[in-house]
Amino acid sequence: MLAILALGAGAVLAGISNAATIAERLSNARPAWLIVAAGFEIMSAIGFVLVFQLVFGEWLPKRVTFRVGLAARAATIVVPAGGLLAIGTGARALRKRGMPTAKTGSRTIALLLITNAPNLIVLGVLGVVLGSGLLSGPHEPALTTIPGVAAISVVGATALLPRISHQRDKRRAPKFPHRVVSAVAAQLELGVIEARALLGGRGWKLLGAPASYAFDNAVLWATFNAFGHSHPPIATLMMAYLIGSTAAALPIPGGIGAVEGGMVGLFVLYGATAICAGIAVLAYRAIANGLPLVLGGAAFATLARRASVDRRSQPAADGPSSSASVMDAQPA
Repeated sequence: MLAILALGAGAVLAGISNAATIAERLSNARPAWLIVAAGFEIMSAIGFVLVFQLVFGEWLPKRVTFRVGLAARAATIVVPAGGLLAIGTGARALRKRGMPTAKTGSRTIALLLITNAPNLIVLGVLGVVLGSGLLSGPHEPALTTIPGVAAISVVGATALLPRISHQRDKRRAPKFPHRVVSAVAAQLELGVIEARALLGGRGWKLLGAPASYAFDNAVLWATFNAFGHSHPPIATLMMAYLIGSTAAALPIPGGIGAVEGGMVGLFVLYGATAICAGIAVLAYRAIANGLPLVLGGAAFATLARRASVDRRSQPAADGPSSSASVMDAQPA
């Protein structure tokens, strides 16, 4: 990964050095494609909100669930490590609305598992198919088969975690390091169980997970077209998007710098020119991060304003009721 990031940084620098070419590309931008890209990102955000509503909706008033979901989507960008801390912190508000404490962590993990599963599944299948030579695109094992097998392994190990965890507990003595690992594994296991239950319910809002992934990937495709690039084959674009996006899990807000470097580096490895890849990726990141932040910020502002109005409208003697109304408007 470090080598890929270094190569990506080098590619960006190489692109910046040719300022005249960059200026020409930018001047020839096609605004219609940028509007399409923005539309794709809005659809991606809606997909996330649908899954959020499925996971946490029963503890939230219907009138605020959409806005809370948008605020949570923005929080996953601002807070490092893929948003686990952001969603987990906000879930404390749901406990005050009657959400069982045991459900808070497990449902948070379930949300992250469900929303990230499509990325890993597509990466696994596409990587193996490309590595086998069944599709046009890169065929080098290091860029296709190896990441694909790794993604499939992660999905399989996560799905089997409850069984693996129980077997491990039977074999080992309860020493301190093992207790810590067991506590983490137990929480993840509960998240897997919750995710299975939600998937087993086959609610239509589960479609939000693949929609969120697909539309976000489509933003990158649209930005390649926006600047008149001879964009790479769809399979290549998807692989660079999927592998590069994994850098968002690093403890950096929004994966800024790491995701861009990873994606650009991968596109260069896949045969794209540094300038084309750099402009398209930077435009994609501006839309994919900027638009959810704007929407989430606006949603949070309306929730905070409603909470303020509710506090003023409640008599001082109605302390518990006032508190409850504020919780109705707090984002998770």
